[in-house]
Amino acid sequence: MFDFRVSTHSHFDEACRAFSAKHNIIQLAKKAGLNPQTISNKLNPDQVHQLTVREMLILTDLTEDSTLVDGALAQLQCLPCVPVNEMAQENLPDYVLKATAEVGQLAAGVVSQEKLTPASRRSLVQNVHAGIRCLTLAALAVQARVQSNPALAGTADVLSGLGASIGMG
Repeated sequence: MFDFRVSTHSHFDEACRAFSAKHNIIQLAKKAGLNPQTISNKLNPDQVHQLTVREMLILTDLTEDSTLVDGALAQLQCLPCVPVNEMAQENLPDYVLKATAEVGQLAAGVVSQEKLTPASRRSLVQNVHAGIRCLTLAALAVQARVQSNPALAGTADVLSGLGASIGMG
């Protein structure tokens, strides 16, 4: 059904480095009940030890930082994660505005004449990921809004049924 392919790029290694740079790993490991030195080593791609899925989940949950999960998904050539538990219908305007801002930042970076450094590349990828998250949350908020209004939901069902019948005819 799905054809996952592991990327030849080191997305997960880059994510581990970025996560380590963003957080105080010693405090985080202690909070997680993990050995700080072991976690530091596991987040260093040059070390032999590898971060386990369970450790990645614990660190992501404690920090609410999806860098490690997004890195793992990118390694599988998948889109970034979207924390759907953050979705709220009343935030629809915020999601749309944030997505627009992220796309604007991406556009500015793409047309820039400056040399693309590893840091600027990471920044552009972060813009893409944030934009995808916001657009997905916006889509979920719209869907929730339609489903919460019986008249609107019925109209949407009728229209999608008409669209399907027209397409088949």
